[in-house]
Amino acid sequence: MASRLKEKTRSRARAKGLEHVDELVLAGTRVQVRSLDLPLDEAELDSTNPRIANTVALNHLSEGPAMQRHLENTLWGDPDVRQLYQSIRENKGLVERIIVRADGVVAEGNCRTVVYRKLRTNFPNDPTWKSIPARILPENISQKQIDILLGELHVGGKNEWSPFEKAGHIHALFSKHGLTQDEIAKLLHTSKTSVNHNIRAFGAMKDNYLPAYPNPSSVRKFSYFLELYKKPTLRDWVTNDASALDRFVKWVGTDKIGKGASVRHLDAIIQNTAALKAFDKGGMPAAQPILMRDSPELSSPLFKSMVEMTKTLEDARLDDIARVRGDKAGGARVIVQDLKGALDKFVDLCGGFE
Repeated sequence: MASRLKEKTRSRARAKGLEHVDELVLAGTRVQVRSLDLPLDEAELDSTNPRIANTVALNHLSEGPAMQRHLENTLWGDPDVRQLYQSIRENKGLVERIIVRADGVVAEGNCRTVVYRKLRTNFPNDPTWKSIPARILPENISQKQIDILLGELHVGGKNEWSPFEKAGHIHALFSKHGLTQDEIAKLLHTSKTSVNHNIRAFGAMKDNYLPAYPNPSSVRKFSYFLELYKKPTLRDWVTNDASALDRFVKWVGTDKIGKGASVRHLDAIIQNTAALKAFDKGGMPAAQPILMRDSPELSSPLFKSMVEMTKTLEDARLDDIARVRGDKAGGARVIVQDLKGALDKFVDLCGGFE
């Protein structure tokens, strides 16, 4: 870990009038932060940053230059960071200061710090990139307070993280800091249901998918897991079938599922034994013909409406049934008679049923 920020940096900033002190409210507590231009070498990347901590193996590296190079290279490999490089270069600086812990480790703004490092390397004679605008947190601030601040900035606020990073932060607030799902939902201005889905999806990614597919780009598959837990039938499947999650992980990892949104259509497959077996071998192209044969409502608006109407009739309310019984010549009885007549005619056209 880095040593405490050098006192000479603070003294120099104060002497030049370049340090500004303001307040933040974190978890109901007012804390003072110092805004100054921090020498770039005094800002260290955070190995616990959600963007990378759960995607790459860091155990073989100790904190220090090797870790910093590894983190920098990992973040620089993200296309979003390269795009950020162009934006900061054209703007000739930051719009928002990074946030740094008292020990020099960046709490918020790791990607911007990497960009500044690259700009300093590419333009060594430009003083713009030798220091980075920063807000320095006090030494007595807790990690829980920092995480709440980051959640307000990136999950509930305007500076949004990627869906995976958001979920990782929600997961940390729940599992690491012990906040309830209700408390997280209130803090991040979202619903408890959304919090629950994100916690479960992130857990599945972290514990099951990323160990099997550890490439940093794997985090872009997070939407697949979020869709898995958002769909009730799929959520029940993966909760009650011990092999379901491993199966799903393999489908995602081997590109059996086209897009994250395609996960929503897997419920028909998992309920069809033959289609599920075919999907395991050849993905959707192999399962589709079986589904079309066994579940024509998937491709036909008519059969889809008939399935929905069948379910509606099976769940008919007693007051609707009583209304038809008591309606000798009214609209309710006419509707039922017309439906029966249309269905009888359709059955006849289909050749009748024995």
